[in-house]
Amino acid sequence: MTSPTPAAATNEPDPWFTKLQARVADLLEHARQPHPHGVTSYTPAAFGAEYPALYLRDFTYMAESAPEFIPPGHVRAILALFAAHVSSEGLCPERISNDGEVIYICHGGRPVTDAPLFLAKLARAHLRHGGDTGFLAEIFPVLERTFATVPVEASTGLVWIDPAHPHTAYGFTDTIAITGRHFFCSLLRLEAAEILAELAGRLGQREPIERYTAEAARIRVGLEHLWSPEHRLYLAGSVDCRQPDIWGSAYAGAIGALAPARHHLVATTLLAGRERFLLRGQVRHLPLPEFWQRRVVVAEWTEPGTFQNGPYWATATGWMAEMFELAAPGAGLALLHELAADFETHGIWECIGPAGYARVANNLSSACLPYAAWKKLRAAAAHPRPQP
Repeated sequence: MTSPTPAAATNEPDPWFTKLQARVADLLEHARQPHPHGVTSYTPAAFGAEYPALYLRDFTYMAESAPEFIPPGHVRAILALFAAHVSSEGLCPERISNDGEVIYICHGGRPVTDAPLFLAKLARAHLRHGGDTGFLAEIFPVLERTFATVPVEASTGLVWIDPAHPHTAYGFTDTIAITGRHFFCSLLRLEAAEILAELAGRLGQREPIERYTAEAARIRVGLEHLWSPEHRLYLAGSVDCRQPDIWGSAYAGAIGALAPARHHLVATTLLAGRERFLLRGQVRHLPLPEFWQRRVVVAEWTEPGTFQNGPYWATATGWMAEMFELAAPGAGLALLHELAADFETHGIWECIGPAGYARVANNLSSACLPYAAWKKLRAAAAHPRPQP
């Protein structure tokens, strides 16, 4: 598909952005449903029966990306629900099913690694959505307690997944056995540490500010252990799946985890290699011709070319657009236009692939995360920073 020509960086309406915005609002409306725990639930896919649960990470992405379409009371209630179900050991649920079951484990027999980190992200989304500090003060000890359960390499602060016991770490690679130092989850831990420092500041708690700020700085330094000069990208893991992480490398730039020179190098590397990981504006986890070297779930639906092992996802398109825009102004917007046009032609899917492969229609993260990045790029175009 040829990318539509991006509109100039003006205040004029962009019809492709407007189409995606409408899609986001519609999907959110049709993802809502009653929940047995008394909250308004949001399922990861609208209209259908796929993923019949309230997933913490998926809802967090929705609340971060499109707060204008989610009532603030819904965000607070869901945050309170997950905080209330943090176990006595500090474990945070990954999801709560539509039958009310509280679930801590996905694949591999150990608790999901990213849940405590997404709980912190949801707390920040609530704060930015007009949340009150009194409620956040109540749950702050819970956020700290569950943050402390994330498995970490003591010397670096990076998330560590035991190679002898692989399990779900980041939910969008939940079937993949990325072990040792885990790049994507380490980025999430960096975010969470910075969030806890920010919340502590809002609450007037000086000691946690210093502690979490120092931990975030330690993680930033530790990320260098996963840098690959050969690929000019970061590696997904240090033991299993020691492979160039397309998603993680883009996300590192999107959250400001990289120093300026490294940020630009990663951005230019991704733009130059785009033919190896893009299809119809959607993003592969790894560059072609690679597939993941080890899986937690070995089944037909995780074979090469299926699900998280080779198909292309819009979930990561927004992060990639931010990197492209840095490398070549206009390239990121062109990528988002291409994605929006593909949505109009083929619909919104969890992931797609060659020969008509597509899985789970009306997926919320596929629409919400690119929408969030698009808003960010539009805001930057409308208010450019002065040149030094």
